[in-house]
Amino acid sequence: MTRADPHAGLRADIQGLRALAVGSVLAYHLWPAEVSGGYVGVDVFLVISGYLITAHLLRDQPRSWRAVGRFWGRRIRRLLPASALVVTMSSIGAALLLPSSQLARAGAEAVASALYVQNWSLAASATDYLASEGAATALRHFWSLSVEEQFYLVWPVLIGLAAIVGWGVHRATAGERSRLLPRVPTVEVVVLAVLLGSLAWSVHLTAVDPAAAYYVTTTRMWELALGGGVALLGTRAPLLRVPHRARGSLALVGLAAIAAAVLTFSGSTPFPGAAALLPTLGTAAVIVANAGGGSVAGRLLGLRGAQFLGDVSYSTYLWHWPLVVLVPFAVHRELTWWELGGIALAAVGLAWLTKVWVEDPVRRSPRLIRSARATALVLVLCTGLGVTAGLALQAYARHQESAAATRTARELAAHPDCFGAAAELSGADCSAFAHQLWTAPVSAAADKPRLYQDHCWNNEPYTTRRTCTYGPADATVTVALVGNSHAGHWFPPLEQVARAKGWRITTYVSSVCYPVDRPLSFADPAATTGCEDWNAWVRKQVTAGGYDLVVMSSRTDQLLAGVARGAQDDVAQQAYARTIGAFTSAGSQVLVLRDTPNFPSSVPDCVAASPAQDCTTPRDVGLEPDPLAAAARADTSGKVSVLDVTDLLCDGQVCHGVIGSAIVYFDHGHMTATFARTLRPVVEPALTAALAGAG
Repeated sequence: MTRADPHAGLRADIQGLRALAVGSVLAYHLWPAEVSGGYVGVDVFLVISGYLITAHLLRDQPRSWRAVGRFWGRRIRRLLPASALVVTMSSIGAALLLPSSQLARAGAEAVASALYVQNWSLAASATDYLASEGAATALRHFWSLSVEEQFYLVWPVLIGLAAIVGWGVHRATAGERSRLLPRVPTVEVVVLAVLLGSLAWSVHLTAVDPAAAYYVTTTRMWELALGGGVALLGTRAPLLRVPHRARGSLALVGLAAIAAAVLTFSGSTPFPGAAALLPTLGTAAVIVANAGGGSVAGRLLGLRGAQFLGDVSYSTYLWHWPLVVLVPFAVHRELTWWELGGIALAAVGLAWLTKVWVEDPVRRSPRLIRSARATALVLVLCTGLGVTAGLALQAYARHQESAAATRTARELAAHPDCFGAAAELSGADCSAFAHQLWTAPVSAAADKPRLYQDHCWNNEPYTTRRTCTYGPADATVTVALVGNSHAGHWFPPLEQVARAKGWRITTYVSSVCYPVDRPLSFADPAATTGCEDWNAWVRKQVTAGGYDLVVMSSRTDQLLAGVARGAQDDVAQQAYARTIGAFTSAGSQVLVLRDTPNFPSSVPDCVAASPAQDCTTPRDVGLEPDPLAAAARADTSGKVSVLDVTDLLCDGQVCHGVIGSAIVYFDHGHMTATFARTLRPVVEPALTAALAGAG
């Protein structure tokens, strides 16, 4: 990713390490099955950056804001022009090639990338159940650049303050006392504190929230501090330098550690956490060794190809991921092995052009080097260009969404009997519209029940108790909606019926956590406890609430704690039966809505990329077991009924992503609010029948 300032001197072994790092990342993104741990190349980069930047700061300690400003100016001239170019070109490519359903997210990530906060944005979405499964955009790789930029913002201030404190203590102890007291190692203390504190946090967060841990700066800072520690080792403790004869061996050990991580780690490896010690310590060992060309490691790292790739590693990293994401959309198919190799060559070629025509002219410009104002202008222009590109892409997505909503309303008004589920229920001849699409992917992806905008959800670690109530306070019929997000996507037709009949609905919904009296297994023990407490609270509220009807639905995909996989469905069914029994014993009628099919990926994305504008999944794959529905069917109280719309959503062989010219799901398995409303003709009779049976 980043490289040393030209005045810092370039070591051939470090250039070779850069080549190894970017090559590993490139190979991982192109051939993930063959190079399953290539993502550790990012960690190699972080150690290198920490070493180079800290070494520079130790040579020219920033004891004034002017010195810090000069440091930041060098980073601005070095990094921002190339990144602004890639953000802008990627945004243009996204507008031309990506499915319309991805444009708003791509625009948001362009803005986050230009502002170097992409990692925090991804960490937030990674913990959002409904956002975490979205397709990767062309700028997602900017998360690691964001980590580095945040490091560059903070590190010189920390080092400078530590140096100032150390200098002040030295002045205060000058004279006779200085002979008795050792030099206060303030810089070393700061570096060590950041390294150990961040590493400990990385191990902890990787265990309890691995999705967020992968991206946030606090779990990666120790890797940069490790590089800083290596720089300190070389300047503060020269006696600890490796003997010349041992350098080659140490470097080989370091390279072997990196290679082991690249070849043996995979997506299932808890990362970063303690596992990141293998590639990072390996990188540190190579840097400490400083192996010359006479050693095997030195010759490998010094190969001409490695030196060239190391020299263009930053721009190669910038360009490779947009190509990986966008090219398949340009050719409308998966790429062959040779075509993937072509992407690698294209990334290196674009990197060389960017270095020659953008990077080097800007960072070497005498005018910019001399003028802080001119450098500040580069900051404003580059950041502004990237932000503008992202905002323009978002505006384009909103325009498409508005146009799509207008078309949907028009077609619904003109052909109500052939829109959505009505095409299956009305008996009308809809063959003339069989290949038309009246809801656009861009609008379908954002077409969620109002529960989302009303913040009615309870998310991990389930410490909140958010409920929403809709309808008149004096309603003669009260309804409780209970379950996880697969209960929430039924809310639109329920609300339609309740509004028409003057009923009141109260929601008890959470993400993932489903209403059973057994603990669920989450990575974070706090989430396991929180989900269990939430479910107990819901049972208490609903049984004491005097509800006439309890409507339940859930996707039961989170494993129960302490239950063998083969027994999961049976144990879940028994637990659901006890929950249903608690509600019926309190006098409520229960209507269970059988869970809907699940698709392997985002349906709007699939539809947008499909020439036939349809997406299907095999019925026996998409239709997952539903222990809640099974428990309801087995109930003998006479107070429980089941509504199953599977035969509307699936035929005998496949489940459809488009029905009645309408996209059914806003992601992989949650119904759009628009399509869900078209199910009112089957939902309303089920509600009425359930209430009629309550007496």
